[in-house]
Amino acid sequence: MIISSLEIQKKRASRVSIFIDGEFALGMSLDLLASLNLKKGMSVSESEVQVWRSAAIFDEAKSAAYGYLARRAHSRKELYDKLKKKQFPLETIEAVLSQLAEKKLINDAAFAALLVRDRLKKKPVGKNRLQNELRRKGVKRETAERVLATADLNASDLCMKAAERKLKSLAREPDRTKKKKKLSDFLMRRGFEWDIIHQTVDALFKAEGE
Repeated sequence: MIISSLEIQKKRASRVSIFIDGEFALGMSLDLLASLNLKKGMSVSESEVQVWRSAAIFDEAKSAAYGYLARRAHSRKELYDKLKKKQFPLETIEAVLSQLAEKKLINDAAFAALLVRDRLKKKPVGKNRLQNELRRKGVKRETAERVLATADLNASDLCMKAAERKLKSLAREPDRTKKKKKLSDFLMRRGFEWDIIHQTVDALFKAEGE
């Protein structure tokens, strides 16, 4: 078996198609090609080709993962799901994620802390909402709880900020009972606990003379 030609792919200039005995055998990145030192005219065995195919799949999955991470931080589960959707072999996905974890490029605790800070900067939300979002992202419960325990979550202040903003949009609601319910429902959706919501709503309406 002889490598008969190496051709740059038309749609993906960073990849090359390898032909063996005149037939397409596999594709891989130019970087991987260089690291393997493959050249036209080389004599190869079937076992070598199989090793290259595995290396090419791993390399492509790793490149896809790096691409996702370049856009934003991801949890391990998010990356797993995205790579699985691209139909990479499960063992390849696990190997890629293990390598990324070793290089500290994925870390669910760091990811969770970043997400919590980001969400709190955008708008005041409660612990329950943050817990639910972290769970949806695949962060383990114990990791989420540990991160939230160290986060700056002054529930009373956050709830009050959210309530004051929402109350402005409820100014035209003439029915006090309905207004209270709408405000309470809103705060519940924001993830605040009921006792904090009750205290906040009572304090606001008392301050307004209601």
